[in-house]
Amino acid sequence: IGALQMPEPKKKKDKKAKEEKTLKKVSVSEKYAKVQETRKRKLEGNDEEVIDEPVVEVEEKAVAEPEVAEPEKKKKKKKRGRLEDIAEPRVETVYFDEAPSKSFADFELDERILKGIGELGWSRPTEVQLSMIDLVLEGRNVMARARTGSGKTAAYVLPVLHRVIQVVSSGQPSSSGPLAVFVAPSKELATQIHDLMTVLLRPLPFLSVLNLSSLSEEEKDVWNNDSPQLVVCTPGKLSTMLQLRPSFLSTVRHIVLDEADLLLSFGYEQEMKFIRRNLPDLYQCILTSATLTDDMTTLKKMFMTGKAVTIKLKEGDLPDSSQLTQYQVSCENDEQRFAILLSLFKLKLVVGKTIIFVNTVDRCYRLALFLQAFRLKSCILNAAMPANSRCHVIAQFNKGDFPIVIASDASNVHVDGWDGEEDQKEKKKDKKKKMDKESGVARGIDFHQVANVINFDFPKNLESYIHRVGRTARGFNKGTALSFSIPTEKSLLDGVKEEMNKQMGMDVLTPYEMRIKELDSFVLRAREAMAATTRSVVKEARLAEIRQEALRSAKLNGYFARNPRERDLLEKDKKLQQLSLKSPAIADVPDYIVPKALRGIDYTSDLKKKKKRGTKHRHKSVNQKKYENKKADPLHSFSI
Repeated sequence: IGALQMPEPKKKKDKKAKEEKTLKKVSVSEKYAKVQETRKRKLEGNDEEVIDEPVVEVEEKAVAEPEVAEPEKKKKKKKRGRLEDIAEPRVETVYFDEAPSKSFADFELDERILKGIGELGWSRPTEVQLSMIDLVLEGRNVMARARTGSGKTAAYVLPVLHRVIQVVSSGQPSSSGPLAVFVAPSKELATQIHDLMTVLLRPLPFLSVLNLSSLSEEEKDVWNNDSPQLVVCTPGKLSTMLQLRPSFLSTVRHIVLDEADLLLSFGYEQEMKFIRRNLPDLYQCILTSATLTDDMTTLKKMFMTGKAVTIKLKEGDLPDSSQLTQYQVSCENDEQRFAILLSLFKLKLVVGKTIIFVNTVDRCYRLALFLQAFRLKSCILNAAMPANSRCHVIAQFNKGDFPIVIASDASNVHVDGWDGEEDQKEKKKDKKKKMDKESGVARGIDFHQVANVINFDFPKNLESYIHRVGRTARGFNKGTALSFSIPTEKSLLDGVKEEMNKQMGMDVLTPYEMRIKELDSFVLRAREAMAATTRSVVKEARLAEIRQEALRSAKLNGYFARNPRERDLLEKDKKLQQLSLKSPAIADVPDYIVPKALRGIDYTSDLKKKKKRGTKHRHKSVNQKKYENKKADPLHSFSI
């Protein structure tokens, strides 16, 4: 019996030994997990969270190990061999509750910010704002991609402004530098961000915002002494400020890179590296764009100091067909293209504020002169214009002074594979011309209440098409896009069609059929106007615009004060060139040239109507005054 009972304690010892082994394994795995966590804290954010509405998947990627001495490396290799099977990448899933009825007040923003939102007339947050504001308020690094016109600017301005208010209100000593910096690739976009912040800061007099992109070199007092809490700038202007004041960014807590994909393509790589070297060790970084790609490794590595959350909304690059209607007009030649555009405006088939995009600067002036011949008021916007003039034109258009803007995005369309003869000639010419790389028309700028976008020259790639068409149907507004194409542009049209149909899951570009035979009179009139827009006329128009810019220039005021005769000469020649046409009534639309289906509508131009109203106040003759006085006298006008 004693022999049979002996194995029992041995069994107990075996159980204890097994338990001890398992405990050792667990402790080793815990130690390895701790080592991994400490390494990750030391590293500069190679991990990335990917947000895809409404579900978010967070993946932790493998990170590079710090350099270690050779004897330590051997020990670590042994440990890795034992722990390779234990450690696996951790995956977390985060769910966002859908809140379609959520308002700006639900974000618990400062009441004074909500007051500014009320002045702007925003009723409810957009989809990107619902996803982004909470993350920025938590202080997380964000890479956000959302379609143009979806409200990305407010999505980062509101939470950053709230956090700046908290810092300033906490009683911390005032800093000599800004707390938040907003970097944009173009002066127009920087001005737009500055204007938005100016409205939001009206109830906050203790905060100030400075737009570096609008400063001239002569304003030395601002460059050297101004210390705002918020700064809006382009990379070039910010690097200039850092050369004057190296510690300008030492107190920055938030940096926003808007239209981040353009910051490098515009040639700002050296400036961005210089800016990064002058930033502090810790800050919040936000990157936004309408075409933000997954492999934004250069800017991400350069500016991200920790984990980054990537927001990708489940939406197309453009609104759906219920909000944005897209048409395509096929033309046989350029003459037909001009004639159809003319008929669309004169027959009031296109109504409302309109942006017309062309591919070259000279094309801007040619089309403007063409429309001017038919009493269609328009203004020009391109990269060859000075920054102040571009901002002035945008302001005038937003006010409603001009119903049509003719814009060229030649400076920011970086394209390969365009072999048109006319375009090759323009490329040779453009090498001699100085374009402002800080200009941008198709990207980011918020033109107010744009009803129509017309691609008069078909865009050279899908990205350009998306950003052009994205100037309309912004926010919750509706819009129309109309794209012209000729046979040489068919390959571009087919490529854009294919990509857009894939994204939207349906045929997006609807053919807009025009019966060109019924527009013969418009074709003849367009031909006459086109023949009058020669190269010399276009050149004179550009010179006239330069004269106007010289008269408006603040830098030349002193020169003109000393030389009044020069100013008088420019005043005489400042009027824009007009076409000399044989037909005096070429702008009229008599009933016989109107297609039968559209007859019965008053097609008199608005300019002509205004002139008719003004005839009441013209100078009256002596006999007319006597007759009117007699008619007004009751003793003479009374009849039985």
